[in-house]
Amino acid sequence: MTAIPLRYRVPWKKILVSVLALVFAAYLVLPFYWIVAMSFMTEADANSLPPQWIPDQPTLENYRAFVDPTAAQALVGGRAVKETPFALGNSLLVATLTALLNLLLAVFAAYSFSRLNFRGSRVLLILYLVTRMVPGVAIIVPFYLLMRQLDLLDTYWALILSYTTFALPVTIWVLKDFFRAVPRELEDAARVDRCGWFRTMWSVVLPISAPGLVAAAVFSFMTAWNEFMFALFLTSTTAAKTMPVIAANFATDINTQFTVMAASGVLAVLPPLVLVLIFQRLIVTGMAAGSVKG
Repeated sequence: MTAIPLRYRVPWKKILVSVLALVFAAYLVLPFYWIVAMSFMTEADANSLPPQWIPDQPTLENYRAFVDPTAAQALVGGRAVKETPFALGNSLLVATLTALLNLLLAVFAAYSFSRLNFRGSRVLLILYLVTRMVPGVAIIVPFYLLMRQLDLLDTYWALILSYTTFALPVTIWVLKDFFRAVPRELEDAARVDRCGWFRTMWSVVLPISAPGLVAAAVFSFMTAWNEFMFALFLTSTTAAKTMPVIAANFATDINTQFTVMAASGVLAVLPPLVLVLIFQRLIVTGMAAGSVKG
């Protein structure tokens, strides 16, 4: 049997990998594309069969309702439409403050774990991680009672403190590895130049660990932005309700206006999407470094 020359062999492995990559990309992108396309459709086009992937007559009416309260009154779920701008502002504020508070606490804790050897540090680290594995529904009632005791129900702080407890263990684990990778010689050189502990952290350690800090901050931001159950339990008015809670109100007992719901979904995605686009290089670097050290 004559062997097939190497240049004529079909690269089945590469073809299979490429096809699987395309299928996976379509699986991730198509639902979001459909939401975007639906947000520019009329309600009749959105409910047509077979489904339309491209709007026949693109319209901005679904977005106009969010900036024109009089237009929202005629819509199914009009109350949710009017509350959406406030909810977006609440989500943005809560997610940003959660990321900052989480980063502030995690930096000191992670640096201590990376540089100080004390008895029980390993057990303490594992305990942090175990707390992250507890289902939220198991601790929602204690959290509710605690916030009520502190008179924090229906406030930003109830959400910020709750979300920080979720994100903090993972952030400590991520940053701990980044700080361990910083050469001790750099810190020793800074101390020779008479830099104190805080100045060494600020001028030497944190700049080198920037990708890890950004990845941790984005992780905290996304955790707070997407959380629904605690926001539902701990808030009751527009003053503190976040976007996931308001988005659930678009489906009413009377009917559901899918095009307006799709427009709200697009608006909810924009802030985290812009954040990721701005810091994409640092996020990829931080995640890649974390996976290697993992």
